[in-house]
Amino acid sequence: MFSRLLAAAAALALAACAAPAPAPGDSAAAPLEFDLQGALPAPGQAGEPLMASRVAIGTGDDLFSYDASYAVEPGTVFADTPAPPGVPAAQHLAAQHLASQLIGHDLRLHLPLPTGEPLALQVGAELREQWKSDGSSVARQRQAASLAWSPGPADLELRWHGGTVDKDAGLALGCELGGRLEIPLQPARAGLSSAISISGRDCQVTAEHGAHGELEAASWGVAMRWAGRDRETRLQASMIDPRRDAPSRQDIGASYELGMSHHREYGAWSARTLLAMRYAARHAAGTGLAEKVVGGGAAVAEVEHYWTAGVSLTRHLPAASLTAHWSHGADPAWFMPAIGARTHRLDMRLDFSRMMAALLPRGEPQLVMEWRWSQARSRSDEIVDQSAVRLDMGIGW
Repeated sequence: MFSRLLAAAAALALAACAAPAPAPGDSAAAPLEFDLQGALPAPGQAGEPLMASRVAIGTGDDLFSYDASYAVEPGTVFADTPAPPGVPAAQHLAAQHLASQLIGHDLRLHLPLPTGEPLALQVGAELREQWKSDGSSVARQRQAASLAWSPGPADLELRWHGGTVDKDAGLALGCELGGRLEIPLQPARAGLSSAISISGRDCQVTAEHGAHGELEAASWGVAMRWAGRDRETRLQASMIDPRRDAPSRQDIGASYELGMSHHREYGAWSARTLLAMRYAARHAAGTGLAEKVVGGGAAVAEVEHYWTAGVSLTRHLPAASLTAHWSHGADPAWFMPAIGARTHRLDMRLDFSRMMAALLPRGEPQLVMEWRWSQARSRSDEIVDQSAVRLDMGIGW
């Protein structure tokens, strides 16, 4: 454990020593950036990282840039999970982990090509070590690579994750390979533009469930986007298709979502809205759930469809900005039968970065406070309430 801490400290120290000094009078150049964040988990919950830090050399537009990061996340002891029936409390405590540390490195290159935009290549590695209550530790590594190129009017992006999958924040999916192609429908003029994009991902279901854990699934999507000076509208259709890799999963059909989102800026106000209709199979053969019998005695999976929505409103004040976000019916595992939970969520976010920038104009500081509340209702009508408070601080020089 201590060797990992020394490695993280060495990476941060080397990054700081290697950073060149900024040019005199050049306030925009920030060859060295340092960021520090912290949060306290709410009682009975495992919340945000207890501490997260990052040191970066170079910017995204440079030919070469590098950053190193270190974070400590709370373990299961913060969730205060009771011992299962028949398991002694001491044995249950020894099986839990105290915390986890993460050490990350990222290297980015921008390579000029004879045609189109420069080729953007990024490679990274992360080490995650889990500290257990009995003094032992478990370490895991992951690697990632991405490639982005704009040959003419089109934009192409490919991503790969090795070791562990890239988890989708809004879906119970972890994707190892993904790609996206965006093609403009008309040349941008007078601040107006439109484009169509096609995406595909090779994923695994991340929800912990005996019948569907680590089930492979393919995700496909097509979207049309219309953008103006102060607004953007997006119409998207997507499909998630679980792979048929076991007899008990043969009847898990594809699920579909059709939605529209809109973003609007109006003076000191900004708003985002989302409305989507989802069609998902309620169950599959072999899961023990009831099936609907149709003509001829054939059993087919019923289809569940419902609406989900979200609204976000931001008010920009002279010294800060206040954001309120509400979502209804969000369910990361909505495409899987018999699992998942529809969640209602309310967030309040207060950003003092503008005030801090007036006090420290050269450092691009950040100071954000956030409160989150959510209520999840499972498909068995079990209700769970959660809340958390988060504080983010950062400064670059």
